[in-house]
Amino acid sequence: MPPKTVKPSQAGNPAANASNAVDESLLNAIRDIVQSVIHEENNALREEIRQAVSPLKAALETCEGTLQEHEEGLNCLDTRLEAMEKRYDQLHKDYKALQAKTDDLENRGRRCNIRILHVKEGLESGNPTKFVANLFAEILGGPGGLQSPPTLDRAHRTGPVPATGGRPRSFLARFHYFQEKEQVLRLARERGRLEFQGRQVMIFPTSVLN
Repeated sequence: MPPKTVKPSQAGNPAANASNAVDESLLNAIRDIVQSVIHEENNALREEIRQAVSPLKAALETCEGTLQEHEEGLNCLDTRLEAMEKRYDQLHKDYKALQAKTDDLENRGRRCNIRILHVKEGLESGNPTKFVANLFAEILGGPGGLQSPPTLDRAHRTGPVPATGGRPRSFLARFHYFQEKEQVLRLARERGRLEFQGRQVMIFPTSVLN
């Protein structure tokens, strides 16, 4: 490296040389102070950031754990919901099958039932089954008709007791033999208007469920 060249004016002026040395020392001192302050400020800022970030980090870790628990819970709920949907589908199928069987049984039971309308209240005298059987024999008997009262399992009136002079309740009769029930319906259709004790009576089959 070539030697530093000294200007003639500086070489011949000791005061200028001393002033330059002082300025350089001052600059070095200021630079050291500034560097020290910057270093201290950086350290303080790092510490503030660390103190501020630590709670956030802990909160984030807590949130992450909570989210993981929620995710596991949702996965569990999804599994349970899927199982419940499959169970519901199976129960729905079982219900439809049972409903069909119930309707079939009810329809089978109704196949032997007949409803009689407009029979005056109180004529059955406590024995509606015997009364209705004799009623069929009276209004559907004779040549080509019933030769004897049909065999009934039971008969009873339906609905609440009417007020005095009100419309009489209908009778519901269950035949023991399906063939006798069909014979009664056929005779009722063939004879048209049916009367009992001066009042028109009507005979209908009970409705069947779809």
